[in-house]
Amino acid sequence: MEEAGPDSHVIGDLKKLSTPWKIALERANRLKNIDLGDGFILDLACGSGIQLAAYSFQLNKPCIGIEINPERAEIAKKSLNLILNNDSAKHSKIIIGNSLKKEEIKLDNDIRFSLIHLDPARPTDIQSHTISEMQPPPIETLNLWKNLLIEKGGIILDLSPRLSITQCKNLQNELAEILPNYEQTWEWSSQGRGRVDRLSVWLGNVASKNNASRYVRNHPQNIEKSIIVEANKLPWDYIDLKLGDIEVNIGDYISIIDPALISSGLEDFWLKSQKFEGAWIRKNGRRPLFVHSQKINHSRKSGDLIFESGIIRAIIKHDINDGVDPLIKIGNKLEMKKLTLRLKIAPDLQPKLQSKLDKNLIDWGDIGFVIKLPDDRLAVCAKI
Repeated sequence: MEEAGPDSHVIGDLKKLSTPWKIALERANRLKNIDLGDGFILDLACGSGIQLAAYSFQLNKPCIGIEINPERAEIAKKSLNLILNNDSAKHSKIIIGNSLKKEEIKLDNDIRFSLIHLDPARPTDIQSHTISEMQPPPIETLNLWKNLLIEKGGIILDLSPRLSITQCKNLQNELAEILPNYEQTWEWSSQGRGRVDRLSVWLGNVASKNNASRYVRNHPQNIEKSIIVEANKLPWDYIDLKLGDIEVNIGDYISIIDPALISSGLEDFWLKSQKFEGAWIRKNGRRPLFVHSQKINHSRKSGDLIFESGIIRAIIKHDINDGVDPLIKIGNKLEMKKLTLRLKIAPDLQPKLQSKLDKNLIDWGDIGFVIKLPDDRLAVCAKI
């Protein structure tokens, strides 16, 4: 079976809400080496059925999906029919129903589950979410179904990445109350567009032993090559000290780091694992900056979390809203044929400034980028 494309029947609004096939497959693939015992896979709000089908396909276990919306349930049935081509398919099914009304869901009396998945619906196109907006409600729903999970089983709860730290801490405590003997691993994942695409909690046997948090950078083509960073602390369990005043000079190396990694709170653990020496000069916004005295030796594993890396060739005091003439002058003096503006600029102004910069630089030399330092100076960097 091809690893891409079996979700092509999921269209419209449901496609926006559905987990992309490659992401669903990557998540399921990480469960293959875990002994989850003998049992079905249960999805308590299966939607398109893509994630459920990926679990069943990778783990070779039959599955049951519950979906309250009849139209979505039909799409989920199609997902199982298209994706499952093993013995599990004949024992798998989609049930139209409300997972909060467990007594109305008709199941065999002796059925038990190796894995329970819940991805509650939440409002779209808003900047923040709360637990109370999620349907079905996570704590109430999992509490209803937890007794059907076998001893070796696990739970994966998908959440909105827009939850506040307070919301996450409260949910962590509530999960510990209803599942007191289950380890929790909180996972932040990203497809590399500078944002967290998914927040989830992995509980029980699917949790990462002794690691409370995990960051996953999904590889765009190969599900085996995702970057995973783990630590035994959660972002809200330690105080992030204020960044000190770091003097930045010409000749220093500077890198723009994946901001989604910062959101997970695992940036320092990742840097330590890569043996990078340096200091953070900015952790907020879309372009976190890390300054270092030596060139970073890019490997596939580290490079994917570094958006841009270069050596500072010039530093100037200039407001970018006043134009790019000083940058043109410096770029030509430093023999740079390309300078990409990597700083916050009004959307209507950015293409105009970039176009003028492109047209007025020499047509040979180095490639570089321009960033804004915390003290509002601009740094012209040669890309490495």
